[in-house]
Amino acid sequence: MLRASLRADLALARRMAARLVHRGPDEEGSYLSSDGRCAIGFRRLCVIDPSGSHQPMTSADGLATVAFNGEIYNFRQLRAQLSAEGAPFRTAGDTEVLLHMYQRRGLDMFSHLTGMFALALYDAPAGRLILARDRLGEKPLWYATLADRIVFASEAKAVLAHPMVSKACSNQAIASYCTMGYVPAPNSIYRDLAKLPPASFLLAQDSSTPPTRYWEPARVEVPTSDNAAFEMVRSAVVQTVEQRLVSDVPLGVLLSGGIDSAIVTAVLARSAGSGGGVKTFTAAFDDPSFDESITAKRVASALGTDHTTIPIHCSPLDAIDRVVEMYDEPFGDSSALPTFLICQAARSKVTVALTGDGGDEVFGGYDRYRALQLASTMGFLPYAGVKLAAALLSPFGSKADRSLTRRLGRLAEAMSYPPSVQYFMFRRLFGPEDLLRLFSPQFAAGIDPDGPARWFCDLYESFDCPDEVAVAQCHDLATYLPDDLLVKTDIASMACSLELRAPLLDHNLVSLGLSLPTAWKIRHRKGKHILRQAFADWLPREVFTQPKRGFGVPLGRWLRNELRPVLEETLLDPSLDKAGIFDRQSLMGLLADHFSGRDDHGHRLWALLVFARWLAKQGG
Repeated sequence: MLRASLRADLALARRMAARLVHRGPDEEGSYLSSDGRCAIGFRRLCVIDPSGSHQPMTSADGLATVAFNGEIYNFRQLRAQLSAEGAPFRTAGDTEVLLHMYQRRGLDMFSHLTGMFALALYDAPAGRLILARDRLGEKPLWYATLADRIVFASEAKAVLAHPMVSKACSNQAIASYCTMGYVPAPNSIYRDLAKLPPASFLLAQDSSTPPTRYWEPARVEVPTSDNAAFEMVRSAVVQTVEQRLVSDVPLGVLLSGGIDSAIVTAVLARSAGSGGGVKTFTAAFDDPSFDESITAKRVASALGTDHTTIPIHCSPLDAIDRVVEMYDEPFGDSSALPTFLICQAARSKVTVALTGDGGDEVFGGYDRYRALQLASTMGFLPYAGVKLAAALLSPFGSKADRSLTRRLGRLAEAMSYPPSVQYFMFRRLFGPEDLLRLFSPQFAAGIDPDGPARWFCDLYESFDCPDEVAVAQCHDLATYLPDDLLVKTDIASMACSLELRAPLLDHNLVSLGLSLPTAWKIRHRKGKHILRQAFADWLPREVFTQPKRGFGVPLGRWLRNELRPVLEETLLDPSLDKAGIFDRQSLMGLLADHFSGRDDHGHRLWALLVFARWLAKQGG
């Protein structure tokens, strides 16, 4: 924390840090600046230079102090440059590199860093605090700007431990959550708390300034021939994976069975060579529509890894309450629970694990990208054919959310709108009209129900890209990835003290992926074409031919069977009525439609169930 005047409370900073022992079980540290204005409490997970790089770390001259969560993958190259400039080093890790980078590069330091990080750096002579976050948002940073101080931490629970930080909710943030299933940065569910956006830093001295963005993806020149492009992508992926192998503790891979994590595993296995010993972990589900463990096992066998299959058996009620407990604000992504369980099992063998996160966003893997491309290039006759087919099949097709009939219906409904609205319709849980029905009249009167949709579409239209697929990729990299997927993996992994690294989110690889023509991303009605071709001879063929599965839980079954009693009890509880947020009849209608099979509201109901149980945990 930083106080504008008087002394910061070091004991309080330590108590706040104690709320984050799961993020750093190996060491604790603290710092109080000589001027008394800055106090930092810290918990460390020791990965690089375990015995030497204690935090918070102060420079040898006592002028700068840093505390950071994450890893700087190019720290050895930076260290060599700094040493050549005369910088003396006392440790062997990446933390000290940050201090020298600041003292020699100033705020330009962030453009030189390759890694994932959230950091706080105090410049004692200037009395200035710098908060910064990595380019893609792999590591979180929460803060509260109060009248005479700024309070910050990696998770909201630590900031909320400060007695001056209110837990009062933002009604508009509730509308955003019900729209998207998460609250987009910089906002949070709490009125007093903000999230520092990715690729941004914030300066606080006598007062704080708005965050400054320090990075945008660059345009990369790509070859014109297929083979040269495939080689360029393969080389770039290999480099980013190998760069993320720096570790002084055991390291493995979360192998889902999909293309992205299989490629990461293949690169790691080749890098390990005949020595082998690569540890891989896969989740196994009872529901075959979610299970990729058989393919993952074949991949592991082909690559010669030390493989562990983790059966996912859990009580749905325990599952939802575990999610509510881990995440400090409502979080509607149902895959948070299996992510936590596989991380928990992996932590028994490794401290660091690589993932395939980012492959869909960077190389065009989502079905919704293909839907946008189809809608933007479709002539009148195909357009009319899709509309007619959707109308004819709707009464007879499956109502399951992921069924072909439902997906065709969503495409037919969205095609009449501009691309920004189309993409919103593909991504939303509840649209503006849905919110007006979902919320009580009193609650709806105090919010802007169009606000979340307007924010989404304005963001979409802010990107200058050659086609709709590239725009959608940029949109996902700006919000869905950092506000949903990376929040999910960071919280779920750090709850078990496991560090996850995502090689496919290297910022140079992201720039390359966004620069590729859409024909190299989507071809023959499949996404990630260039990844498939670049690594076709590295992996079993079935990795590239199997249908894409979402990493989640069987919501339809859970909400109609095991979770039905708690779903009804929670959403129809009188205490939720007293909160005055939802319209009871609307909730009853959603439940009736879902239970009868007239519609599949699984994702909507899960998000509402998470919110209601989170609200009850807050005391109303």
